[in-house]
Amino acid sequence: MGNKNSGATHTINMRADKDEIIKDLVLGNKTQLEVAAMCGIHGSQVSRFIKKYITEEMRREIMAEARMTRVEKATGVLNEERLDVSRSYESLARRVDAIITQAEQNDDPAFALAGLNSLRLVLRDVAQLQGKLAQNLTVNVSLAESKEWRVMREILKEVVDQVPEARLPLLKAMNFHALSVTKEAEGVGL
Repeated sequence: MGNKNSGATHTINMRADKDEIIKDLVLGNKTQLEVAAMCGIHGSQVSRFIKKYITEEMRREIMAEARMTRVEKATGVLNEERLDVSRSYESLARRVDAIITQAEQNDDPAFALAGLNSLRLVLRDVAQLQGKLAQNLTVNVSLAESKEWRVMREILKEVVDQVPEARLPLLKAMNFHALSVTKEAEGVGL
């Protein structure tokens, strides 16, 4: 039977890829058994590591970062698709312009007029697309996921613990300004 304080949970702490392991565990990319096999330790040691070293704040931060990364990737894909469409319209406008120029050189006013109408429609579509591209994409992050709010909430909680009579006025002010003061899933609140 091994010594309870043998430091096996420190095996993960000593690894260069510790942060990546923590992210994999929090995001569910790897199971505890996979991490245990990778580190050469028992699965229960990974469980103890999680309980001892992965705080709720770390979990939230990792999850928020993962969400932001997914949003940024999706935004990049959308922007690239929009640019591809824009390039296609611009290419089409150049081709219609070349057809109009050729029709004018061949002294065919009816064909040139039809080409101008097509060019007008293409340019209108390009202008609409450019307007949509110019709109800023915004990413919203919940206040509860904000690191600053978690720190501020902890500070307020410490102050309220030190000065209990400040609790009621603080809660009233926070409710008045519609700030969340409810207990969350892990039971943390003011």
